[in-house]
Amino acid sequence: MDTVRLAEQQRDSTRRHAEPRVVRILMVDDDPQAGALIEMALADAQFERELEVVPTVTAGLERIKADEHDIFLIDQQLPDGTGLELIREAKASGAGKPLILLTGYGSGALDEAALEAGATDYVEKHLVGPQLERSIRYALRHWRTARTLHDREEQLRHAQKMEAIGRLAGGVAHDFNNLLTAVVGYADLIGERLEPEDPTARDVGEIRKAADRATALTRQLLAFSRKQFLNTTVMDLNETVSGLRHMLPRVIGDHIQTTIELAPELARIRADASQMDQVLVNLVLNARDAMPSGGRLAITTENVTLGDERLEAEGLTLSPGAYTMLSVSDTGLGMEESTRARAFEPFFTTKPKGKGTGLGLATVYGIVDQSGGGIAMDTGPGRGTSIRIYLPVTSAVPDEPIPQVRTGLASGGSETILLVEDNEAIRELSARALRRRGYTVHLARNAEEALEWSQSAGVKPQLLVTDVIMPGLSGPNLAARLMPQNSDLRVLYMSGYTDNETPANGKYWGGVPLLQKPFTPGQLADRVRLCLDSPVSRA
Repeated sequence: MDTVRLAEQQRDSTRRHAEPRVVRILMVDDDPQAGALIEMALADAQFERELEVVPTVTAGLERIKADEHDIFLIDQQLPDGTGLELIREAKASGAGKPLILLTGYGSGALDEAALEAGATDYVEKHLVGPQLERSIRYALRHWRTARTLHDREEQLRHAQKMEAIGRLAGGVAHDFNNLLTAVVGYADLIGERLEPEDPTARDVGEIRKAADRATALTRQLLAFSRKQFLNTTVMDLNETVSGLRHMLPRVIGDHIQTTIELAPELARIRADASQMDQVLVNLVLNARDAMPSGGRLAITTENVTLGDERLEAEGLTLSPGAYTMLSVSDTGLGMEESTRARAFEPFFTTKPKGKGTGLGLATVYGIVDQSGGGIAMDTGPGRGTSIRIYLPVTSAVPDEPIPQVRTGLASGGSETILLVEDNEAIRELSARALRRRGYTVHLARNAEEALEWSQSAGVKPQLLVTDVIMPGLSGPNLAARLMPQNSDLRVLYMSGYTDNETPANGKYWGGVPLLQKPFTPGQLADRVRLCLDSPVSRA
């Protein structure tokens, strides 16, 4: 989440507010003519009115707690107390909407007492005609401004919290990717030396399965932290829903009735198609779990235009414009406010122990945010949950299909490779895997060491394999310094996650390929061979 963008929109949203068309007024006054008096005073008001009158403090407090009105007009003298006492009790019970005190006379002492009690304003009854309409408009405008500011501040705090959690999750996932690369790699090296019937081969296979499960978890963490690699294309969300339609009965079961409504001529978006599949599956699974006894699931797509009013209503920090909406709604248990506030945090789950990782909605949040979109949620106990995803429309034409990489590549060779990696386990593992396939490999722990070697060794490698994020000089900066010295140098990047200095689509300067961690020795060898057999690329 871009907290700078959110802060700017927070300031913009408080600049102006539309005047209300209809104001719901509760008046607490025992005078039988009170209602008629107020109607006369507001005859020329700029808004329509819905007026309710109750005669006592007790009845007034009950109606204020019901929170069915926009503003409260309270007489000072009531049969069972005073207006000031009612205002104090209403404030103590959590009332936040404007309360205007009506009195037969005004004074400095009453002004101070009303302010202390929590009244927005007070109006003397003999001035009700010229003052009340203005007092109501100003009170409502002040209240709406204060409420909007409070909501935006809450959104900003939430965005900052999610951003901090995302940085932590991304860092943890990066370190785990390094560890998993070593675990997977050395397990494969052992497996290559074992016969399939060897009992040890089965043990190594179990190690690989566990590592694969851990890899899936780190990818979910990277998705939440918006540091995953996205292969974005121009796509149609209707195709995503249609492609998964056939598998929904197996995923959610026969006890849930599913309806799908796809908008005709749905606008295209730019996103990672596989990640959009994951978004939809995660939302459907979450809806299924919220309906253990059955219910209804609705999936819809729609072309929408988000203006300031709808953006504010949805709690979104997007820019106004054209969007494609994907909505997944269920009739399940719904969420309380405390649960809703944490729904997109990683590892937060309401499911029984061992039944969920708490990464489903967190993954959705990260994918949508990294794709430039936003998420709105409508939920409550007993009324189900509706999650609406908004992704910006693109006018770009669909990309040409990318040719599939040939399988079964000859992954060995005799070329010279400069391998730069600050993680010792990955460095040694990669060197062993490449040397076993006939390559000459020179190692460097960082970019500075690689530059020193290139200046003193008198050897020009055919390929630079380097980590992207390293202490000191980064991998792309290292490549930029080495390529002018070696016109035949090809480059292959390795990384476990993206950061602000690297694009999130897996492409770098001049279309340099990227090998994502964790990888296997075979994947490394295949990608190295592919790079060596490709033309030299220059920005």
